[in-house]
Amino acid sequence: MNSIKKDLFDLFELDKLPPEKAVEMLDRLANLVFQAVLVRSLPLLSEEDLTEYERIVAESEGGDVLFKFLTEKVPEFNKIITEEIGVLRREATSKIEESSK
Repeated sequence: MNSIKKDLFDLFELDKLPPEKAVEMLDRLANLVFQAVLVRSLPLLSEEDLTEYERIVAESEGGDVLFKFLTEKVPEFNKIITEEIGVLRREATSKIEESSK
C-alpha cells in the first residue's frame, strides 16, 4: 500500500470495516483525492509537460509513472495531496454530522 493510501486508510479508520469493504472504500477515497489533485495540478503544467502527461495517460503507463511525473513537474505536489486529503476529510466529517442530526 503506498503512503497516500495508507494515510487515507488510517485517517478514515478503514480497519474498522470488513476487509473487502475497506478495500472498496479505500479505492473510492483514493480516486476522489486523485481527481481533486489533478484538477489543481494540471493547470500548473507547461504545454510541453501537459503533452507528456497526455502521452503517459494515453499509453496507460501506470499510476507509479504518472505519480513520479507529477511529483517532478508540479511545485508542491505532495502539499496539494495533503491539502486535498484534508478537504475530503472535512467534507466527510460534515456529512456525517449532518446525517446524525
